[in-house]
Amino acid sequence: MQFSAMTMNMFFPENDNPSDDHRIIEMTAEQAIWFAELGYNPWFTDHHFRGPWHSNPMQFAAYVAPQISRDRYMGFGVLSIPFYHPVRLIESMNLLDQLTKGKVLFGVGSGWQGVEPNSLGIDKEYHASGKSGEDMLDAMMKLWNFKNGDPEYNFAIGSYSGIVKRRVMPAPYSNPHPIIIRTASREAGLIRAAQEGWPAFLGNFGSDLPQQMNLYRTTLEAANHPQHVVDTCLQWCTSDWVGVTVAETDEKAQELEKLCRAETMKIRTGYIERHGATDGAVIRPTAGRSTAADYAKGGDFKATIAGSPDTIAAKIQKFADVGINHLHLRFLGEWDGETKHITKDSVELFAKEVMPRFAERKLAAAQ
Repeated sequence: MQFSAMTMNMFFPENDNPSDDHRIIEMTAEQAIWFAELGYNPWFTDHHFRGPWHSNPMQFAAYVAPQISRDRYMGFGVLSIPFYHPVRLIESMNLLDQLTKGKVLFGVGSGWQGVEPNSLGIDKEYHASGKSGEDMLDAMMKLWNFKNGDPEYNFAIGSYSGIVKRRVMPAPYSNPHPIIIRTASREAGLIRAAQEGWPAFLGNFGSDLPQQMNLYRTTLEAANHPQHVVDTCLQWCTSDWVGVTVAETDEKAQELEKLCRAETMKIRTGYIERHGATDGAVIRPTAGRSTAADYAKGGDFKATIAGSPDTIAAKIQKFADVGINHLHLRFLGEWDGETKHITKDSVELFAKEVMPRFAERKLAAAQ
């Protein structure tokens, strides 16, 4: 089983002082490299106007890549694909795929709402409907499949347009394209991912994981993909664990989790006081599931996991039993705050006491 960890998971800047940007960028790179040294695949977010390192995550990953083991993958959770010109997006993804020899996991989705779409020239309603993300995925696939000599490809997606007459260069290192992991909160997205031969995020936002996995496997089988595509899908289908705390005992983990929550909410509250709860740098509202107000009150903490290595491993085994081979972790605690030591201890204890229990499963999947 593969374990990935989100770099600077809970980060919101306590201030917006430009003089602090360099320190935070360096701190973030150091954490990503540290994750990789412990055996995690470091992941990065894609945000604007909320911290100095989120705004160009692929460039940031290119800086980190030569500083970590070639055995590690890097990932994005997620690239907000409507915010990119499709040609520039494919060029950047392909180049990073080439530089890492295919060791990149491109989580893709629509991204957050609020100030981000408007600031990047995306119609708010078009973005919120999810259609901008679907249109971008259509364009991405056509660009990956385009060959010299094909009829020219014309596209107009939101504020982006183009006429393509030659293949995008460089080509991807991976075949037929870099590994993309599709957000699948809607059933239609899950089915499309399986039909296209993409891994997907499963069991998130309150979805029924066994039910989703069954539908995904059934659709994947019916699509008659080559075996290497099926293997990639099953290896990298991902569940996202938001808010993990590990300690020697369940009681201690729960006590530390409370400290992490308190500091995170203090920082979040200060951020909201400066910028408001609905500016999109705070939360992406999801109909029927979450709102900016819910997030402002700590609604995302409903899904946190705190426990001893035995407790955490038992929970992971349930994912493994369903067929999940890749778990994406978000450790609680503020890396730039007073609870950094809690994050550090959780990350190290998980790597030492939990990861090895699933090493044989990882080897079996690779054979």
